[in-house]
Amino acid sequence: MVRFIGPDNDAYVATLARHVSEYEELTGDSVALEIIPETDYVTNTLDALRSRLRGESAPDVFMSGPVSMWKLAGEGIVEPLDSYLDSCGDDYRPDDFLPSLLAGNRWTGRRGDSLGSGPLLEIPVNWETYNLAYLPDVLEQAGLSEPPATWEEYFAAAARIAESVPGVRGFAQRGTDTWHTMYTGYATQVWSYGATDFDDAGRSALASPAVLAATRDFLTAARASGPARFPGGHWLDVARDFAAGRYGMIVDSDHYVAFFEGAGSAVRGRVAYTRPPLGPGGEREANMWTWSLVMNSASRDKAGAWRFIEWASSPAFLARAALEGNMNPTRQSTWDDDAFRAAASRWNGFGDNSLEILRTTARVLPTPMPEYLDVASLWSAAIVRAYEQPDGLAEVFGEAASRIDQLLQGDRTSAS
Repeated sequence: MVRFIGPDNDAYVATLARHVSEYEELTGDSVALEIIPETDYVTNTLDALRSRLRGESAPDVFMSGPVSMWKLAGEGIVEPLDSYLDSCGDDYRPDDFLPSLLAGNRWTGRRGDSLGSGPLLEIPVNWETYNLAYLPDVLEQAGLSEPPATWEEYFAAAARIAESVPGVRGFAQRGTDTWHTMYTGYATQVWSYGATDFDDAGRSALASPAVLAATRDFLTAARASGPARFPGGHWLDVARDFAAGRYGMIVDSDHYVAFFEGAGSAVRGRVAYTRPPLGPGGEREANMWTWSLVMNSASRDKAGAWRFIEWASSPAFLARAALEGNMNPTRQSTWDDDAFRAAASRWNGFGDNSLEILRTTARVLPTPMPEYLDVASLWSAAIVRAYEQPDGLAEVFGEAASRIDQLLQGDRTSAS
């Protein structure tokens, strides 16, 4: 039996559950799927997932991605996949994966080492980068003829929308103190301001002038024209609210296209897509994430686990998953598929825009380290506190930077 665990509210997992009987018929293997609430799966501690990854009933395969996977790899839970990839069937075609997605899932496991080197730790089954999605008709109502090209223009346009378009806020933004609040559109903005998470000496850069400038602009705009529920708002709330026409713009996951262009969307066919804005120095950065299949190093049947991964990330399976809402496709063959191209052609240039971002700008921006889940959690909590304390940004972020440095120094001491 192959055991799999993944989150709900995920289109790929839904496709897997819908078609897993085909795998069982094909191989004779049985599959046990455990699907748990995404709000328990993607947390600051990963406790719900980590508690299941050991013991007799541990899953053989699970879903993860950068930051989460870095923590699990640091705990020895992730099985390297290169030897399995070398022995895959001819139909699997590893070179069909978009190269930067495989590179982004290679890592040595050592703090600070760049992605792209080291073993392959997971197989990407969807990816997201952070684009600018906007409603041209809403911008027009606000007297704006073009989408904003810079972050300054983005926040100014959001204010115009909130002031002049009844019932519509300027921009959507997720905002809980869960770690991924800092990871998405906010990180894309911060790095575009020329900022980073750590300085050259390995100390937290949260209190640096560039991070504070980006965060000050962000929080000022959020108060004036961001979501009424901010700093609350789960990613699913954000996606659904934009699809309901409650915002004029958003810089967040481009795989939200499945919501925006879905049958029940109030903005279907009205959304335009472009690259994220430029920072004050003319820099453009776009953070990236992949949902990926990971083999548990504690699996008792690694050959069976790989058979399942190979089927569940094959060209045929991922092409079907994309047509069932699993965005974005990780294989070039899916982007070239006639049925997918026909569907994507109705989305106002979405496909070309996302591929351009991926090929020219997108990368995983945070510094890889097993402790990054804790770093991101402290950073996200600081964003929420700073929003609630308008005059306390420098103090709040300075305290968060100190806590991050203490956390990492403690880890260094333990390791020595």
